[in-house]
Amino acid sequence: MKPMPRGRHAAALALVPIVAAVATGRIADAQARLPELIVEAPESLRAVGDQVRRLETERLGAVMRLVGLSVPGDPIRVAVVPEESRLARDLPAWVAAFADPGNDLIVLFPARIGSYPHDSLEMVLHHEAAHILTARAAGGGRLPRWFDEGLASVAERTWGVGNRTRFLRATFFTGQLTVTEIEGLFAGDAASVARAYIISHAIVRDVIRRHGASVVPRILSSVAAGATFDSAFLDATGTTARQAARIFWRSAGGWEEWITFVASPFTLWTAITTLALAAIWRHRLRRAERRREWEMEEAIERELDAWDRDDPPVRRLRSGPDA
Repeated sequence: MKPMPRGRHAAALALVPIVAAVATGRIADAQARLPELIVEAPESLRAVGDQVRRLETERLGAVMRLVGLSVPGDPIRVAVVPEESRLARDLPAWVAAFADPGNDLIVLFPARIGSYPHDSLEMVLHHEAAHILTARAAGGGRLPRWFDEGLASVAERTWGVGNRTRFLRATFFTGQLTVTEIEGLFAGDAASVARAYIISHAIVRDVIRRHGASVVPRILSSVAAGATFDSAFLDATGTTARQAARIFWRSAGGWEEWITFVASPFTLWTAITTLALAAIWRHRLRRAERRREWEMEEAIERELDAWDRDDPPVRRLRSGPDA
């Protein structure tokens, strides 16, 4: 390799701090465009607080793009609250977290996190942060619960096999709910709220799929400008929210979801595995039944042999009169 001239070598060395400064500046600029999270935790939950601080926040940038925010706004406080606190006691046991957009606050109850819709600490944090960012994009305007929760769910998780299964299970007996009926589910028990979450997620996802990613910023910016949600939704989609729900149930909410679920590799392999296990189980049952029959026959033979040895008349009776 030909050595670099001394002058060029010096110039290259001089560029190193400049390149490093530019890279550092870009990283700092990217971080500045993300919401700042200020985590507060008591001593008893210090480990959980540290875990929250280590969670990746880059996904919040995607949430900002989803809702149409270019500036993250003020820092968001994240309060990690113990289960024995009065606040935790005053709330239903299935409430694992909540967001207070007016006060830029997220409250987490880590002891309650672990099952849908609160699968993990990271998912819950992103979900609640999405509520605050959505409220900022809407200028604090009122949004229906089904749209707010559905949008936060879209921002927080993908629509995979697990969610398809939950959706099909949640709608198997309830049928096609209106947005008003979905809104009412949020006032019910834990099971009703879980159904409301998954159905809202599915409907909002379908609205975005039909009208494009820009539909959400258009709705929220109209609400921020003073429009009601219903009029903002109509202007952005050309249909009412009630009609959008009916369209959803006629397509994605019905046969499309069932076909997608049944035709998925997960479902097919699950069915194949189940059939194979059932065949193995039936084979083992038949073998066990044959083994019991053999054991019974052997036991009878042993009894008869014993009678023959102990009682000759029995032997003559079995052998016939000419024995």
